[in-house]
Amino acid sequence: SGGSAAALDALVAAREAAGAPPERATVYMSDQTHSALPRAARIIGVRPEHVRLIPSDDRFRIDVALLAEAVARDLAAGLRPVAVCANAGTASTGAIDPLAAIADFCEAQGLWLHVDAAYGGFAVVVEEGRAVMRGIERADSIGLDAHKWFFQPYEAGCLIVKDVTTLENAFGLRHDVLQDTVWGANHPNFADRGLQLSRSFRALKVWMSVQTFGMAAFRQAVSRAMELAAEAGRYILARPTLELLAPVSLGIVCFRVKPDHATLDEPSLEAINRAVLARIFWEDRALISSAAPDGRFSLRLCILHYGTTWDDVRETLDAAERFGADAALQLKR
Repeated sequence: SGGSAAALDALVAAREAAGAPPERATVYMSDQTHSALPRAARIIGVRPEHVRLIPSDDRFRIDVALLAEAVARDLAAGLRPVAVCANAGTASTGAIDPLAAIADFCEAQGLWLHVDAAYGGFAVVVEEGRAVMRGIERADSIGLDAHKWFFQPYEAGCLIVKDVTTLENAFGLRHDVLQDTVWGANHPNFADRGLQLSRSFRALKVWMSVQTFGMAAFRQAVSRAMELAAEAGRYILARPTLELLAPVSLGIVCFRVKPDHATLDEPSLEAINRAVLARIFWEDRALISSAAPDGRFSLRLCILHYGTTWDDVRETLDAAERFGADAALQLKR
């Protein structure tokens, strides 16, 4: 299933490994974390006020010093820290938390480290992705979505754990009807490793894709997307009426149109960029989205498709610039 189910299964395993009563359990994540993670924490019984959203830095990465302070406060208050959820590619900006530093902290504190890599995790198939993901291999669990950067049809989520017995301890139950479903050590019943009993053969499409196209094709597509996003970032920085709102990361580019009018305030800029987004949709120019990682409305390019070219990206940025100028004129009238 998708990253939501992966997060849920991981946090169940983390809770059981910690042995913490749900009413005292605390879970930590950044303020940029996907909503699937706090929702999973609530589902497993963590009280909403015990889901700690740690502020992020100016690159939208969790502040590890503030994380440490939050854990210390909770321990002093008699609460039981259970898990830290780090990001390996946030949905809004593609930001990657300092995974190695977080792993150091979790190991020192005896905390479960879950990495939400649903969007960006498959970047590890290329060298530039492995470099920025350093430390991910130390996680207790990692959530991945093959229907994102591994180009699979919906849905194909994946949960990787360091120790499979943590899942079996959390989910493995015996019932007389299921007593014949375990054939031996090499034939586990995957119902003992997650929420679902009945499930589709999701792994088949991933295996067939790799067998058909080869890993080289996947590496080329991921690398090309990262190159196009980096080029888009440079293009935006060179344009006086475009503004980059976040560091380019893992194929995601957050920007806005900022027409050359010194008197434009934030509400006006948001109105202009909302108009740009609506017109891009209406004229069928491209499928882009929006975000607000620091509270400012942002246009969001997410370059994933293996067929995307630089001409596609440049034409989208040029159209946004033109549409922004038109919207600014309308605003002045």
